[in-house]
Amino acid sequence: MEPYEQQLPSYAPSPYGSARSISINLINQSKRPLDTEIPLYETNKERDKYESLSELYSIIIAINCLEKSYVKDTLGNNLNDYTNAIIRLLNQYNVILKDDDIRSEFKNLEGFCTRFNIDCPLAKKRIQVGIPATIEHAVSMSTNNSNDVNQSTSSFNDMNRNGDARDNTGSNNGVGNNFPNSNGDLVQLERSTAGKHLSGSPRYSARAVAEATGSFITVMDAVKLNYRTKEQLHPLLSDLVTSINRVLNGFEFEGRSKLINWLIKLNNLDINESLSDDESREFLFDLDNAYKGFYTKLE
Repeated sequence: MEPYEQQLPSYAPSPYGSARSISINLINQSKRPLDTEIPLYETNKERDKYESLSELYSIIIAINCLEKSYVKDTLGNNLNDYTNAIIRLLNQYNVILKDDDIRSEFKNLEGFCTRFNIDCPLAKKRIQVGIPATIEHAVSMSTNNSNDVNQSTSSFNDMNRNGDARDNTGSNNGVGNNFPNSNGDLVQLERSTAGKHLSGSPRYSARAVAEATGSFITVMDAVKLNYRTKEQLHPLLSDLVTSINRVLNGFEFEGRSKLINWLIKLNNLDINESLSDDESREFLFDLDNAYKGFYTKLE
């Protein structure tokens, strides 16, 4: 033996140990080369499952980012883009969960977020509600805007009275109620038409009103035909609320809050749950009242 070997402590590894030979044997016995990628799945079904779970993960993150942008008011005037993006992401989320295998692996939103360490409270709230914040929260008609319109109408009426006085006295160089158009030419402005423009009455798109009315009829017919499940009713009611929002731009009307509550209730139903007979009758009653409130708002 060499002198230095006798000086090594008893727990020190021997330079002539078998660790290297064991590693070489394991490498030689390996079924795969060590430079090849180890897949996460063995079959196409497993691949589709993991890809769907990754899509759900990315959808939750994307919704949370959009919600933060909405809360921080960094979207500016792009609220329509926010609304369309949230609706599209929620639809994708629901479509993925229609697969039985994915739903059994996903289980529930809270468990999925805990499992993959996702901290997205805004996204979880939005998914539970099932509609964008721009549709969920109605806007009350501003009294300041009404006052501004009334002041504008009053000013215009004063202008008309002054014009009448000038016409009667022959002053104002014969101009009277002439106003310059876009080309700079003086044209006669009809008082009745101007009064209508400044009366504060909103203009509604005939096409949007027709779509909203058709959506009302579709949902009510579906309830009468005993549609009870989330899969049957939630898309129809979501389209109805969205079409109403296009007409009224989120303004409140009688019965709107009931529609939002039903939309949230349907969104939180399990896949095997359905509305009872009493709930269906109540839903149909609220739909009828909401339709009357919507029609009254248009008058």
